[in-house]
Amino acid sequence: MGHEVAVSEGGDRFEGGLLVVLHGVKCRPALVAYREAKPKGKVVLCLTGTDLYGEHGADLLASMAEADRLVVLQKLGLERVPEEFREKTRVIVQGARRMFRGSGEKRCQVCVVGHLREVKDPLRAAKAARLLPEGSKIEVVQVGAILDGKFGELVEREMKENSRYRWVGELSGEDGRKVIAQSRALVISSVMEGGARVLGEAAVEGTPILSSRIDGVVGLLGEDYPGYFEVGDTEGLATLLERVETDEGFVEELRAGVLAAAGQFEMEREAVAWRSLLEELV
Repeated sequence: MGHEVAVSEGGDRFEGGLLVVLHGVKCRPALVAYREAKPKGKVVLCLTGTDLYGEHGADLLASMAEADRLVVLQKLGLERVPEEFREKTRVIVQGARRMFRGSGEKRCQVCVVGHLREVKDPLRAAKAARLLPEGSKIEVVQVGAILDGKFGELVEREMKENSRYRWVGELSGEDGRKVIAQSRALVISSVMEGGARVLGEAAVEGTPILSSRIDGVVGLLGEDYPGYFEVGDTEGLATLLERVETDEGFVEELRAGVLAAAGQFEMEREAVAWRSLLEELV
């Protein structure tokens, strides 16, 4: 869009007149340092799931107040922004481009894609697979790096004890997308999400989604989408997994739901939204 972009994890590169930060608490030091270095610079703060659905502490509220614009990744996120900051908040859905047209579904493969940490409740699908009938051929394939050390031991134990579960570790973006495209369904079991990017990647591929009923998903798929289970509800997820394996009509209903939502993930739509925001500031 005509801007030069520098990416920094440490917040120590302040050549430009605009700073975009992800996460109001973790990036607060960068925001403060930028304000000191560039008093006339503009700040866009993208709010994450832990920002929106955790506690609104002093650091987060200060970051919200000091930013020139706030960004949330789905429409229900707006309701979690304090009222005094909503006027400067924009909803920008993360775009995704279809990559694997006609790649071929592996009928009994269900995938979980995302780094393993507590907030993702990453082994919920594996636990649900244990409850399936004896003749079930469902295989849960888990993609992602172990960011929380305790899951290393748990994953190893799960693979030894659960023949329906396989962890393949961290994959490239393209390989991860191929797993999604070839799966019968994607499971999102998170306790909270700001607006899961993996959801859009599944939707544009037409891969059905089974998800915990959280705002970060409902705000993208809608209240009436039929693939929800309650947070932490292993039995509820197991029931949905069984239906995904055995009920073709249910799978088509899920697919119709994700395809109906897929338009909002168009890359061009995201670009238009960012261009509009930048024109307001620069």
